[in-house]
Amino acid sequence: MLRNGPASIETPPNETHVMRSRVGSPRRSDLRVVVGGGGTAGHIYPALAVAEVLRREDATPVPKVDQWPDDARASRASVGSATLFLHGTSRIDTEVFAHAGVAHQSLSMSQLRGVSAPRLALGGIRLLRAVTQASYAMGAFRPDACLVTGGYVSAPVVVAARLRRIPVVVFLPDVEPGMAVKTLAPLAARIAVSFPNTRHHWNHSRLVVTGYPVRPEFQSANRARGREAFRITPDRNVVMVMGGSSGARSINFAISDMLEPLLHHADVIHLCGEPDEPRLRSIRSGLGEHLRTRYHLFKYLHRGIADALAASDLVVCRAGASTLAELPMVGVPSILVPGSFAGGHQLHNASVLTEGGAAITVADDALIGTSRTDPNALWPVIQSLLQDPARLQGMRDASRRLARPEAAENIVSLLRSVAGKSG
Repeated sequence: MLRNGPASIETPPNETHVMRSRVGSPRRSDLRVVVGGGGTAGHIYPALAVAEVLRREDATPVPKVDQWPDDARASRASVGSATLFLHGTSRIDTEVFAHAGVAHQSLSMSQLRGVSAPRLALGGIRLLRAVTQASYAMGAFRPDACLVTGGYVSAPVVVAARLRRIPVVVFLPDVEPGMAVKTLAPLAARIAVSFPNTRHHWNHSRLVVTGYPVRPEFQSANRARGREAFRITPDRNVVMVMGGSSGARSINFAISDMLEPLLHHADVIHLCGEPDEPRLRSIRSGLGEHLRTRYHLFKYLHRGIADALAASDLVVCRAGASTLAELPMVGVPSILVPGSFAGGHQLHNASVLTEGGAAITVADDALIGTSRTDPNALWPVIQSLLQDPARLQGMRDASRRLARPEAAENIVSLLRSVAGKSG
């Protein structure tokens, strides 16, 4: 897909650069990348988007295997994949990689909780074991570069890569860096960031603005196809609610409080997650048939989520990093409800879309214990937008202007550069 990496990444590392990739004819990939990350969708999906670029460059199909071969003496010639994923053992890691069609291996590493001496000692033992596992896998795979996308599993992968003198690119999905990224930064050859706004929070000398890689399905999302899949006519308004993550339950409660009046204005595609599904199923069953057919309730949506977004006129969701990339790629307006967890980083994320005119931010506190008449609650904001098509169109246009479809290619170019393969 790419010819050479952008010239900007060859300039002295004392500035923050914004990459713009140059797309050329496809070629076989000679770049082998080990990827570390997991624990959340925001750490996994951008890495899969990068892997897809490498797969398209490579003439050899990616094998659908559950684990990397145990034999550390496996030769490069016996390996078909250009990418090896090293991830944790969390539920989302297990579910995603079981169906991702990429070479992968789990590391015996868990998030360290607590600061007591026994827990710290146990954490140190697990870290050492994970570093050993990662180093063993790299010895078999022999990568040219390492990409880490976040999560506790990134630490042993970076340490193992440095011990093997493999250049590391750290990817920051959020606007503001967390402690893990800041800790790993000194070990990185380059730090790829999603948004130029990151400079306001962390002006590191090795920053390169690449954008946030999104999966190909978001670049080919289709509004008509999405409407047909949910059997929604073109003349109906559609509001999509993303309440499936563990930290989004306040959104689910707010939507259930306003559900009937909302359904009089729009069809609702609601991803609610496992904890709230029984309660919301009960509410749905109590609706009249006319409204019940407008309420499309799912625990999760593993396929077709891009088309569902494209079918929507408005999205209500948290402000995770993946959201800030996927919504502009599809070009859909949003109401963002930043979570107050993890240091409040989502508030900074939300500013990317709100300052760009593509979203409105509603405080999470406004969703808790409020009534529909409260001016700070969610329902009046949804209602006012649905009744103002011109404003929605303006937000839709603004959203599209923020899209970075070349982000995955940018990161591949960056990996080529640090591996000395950009020529």
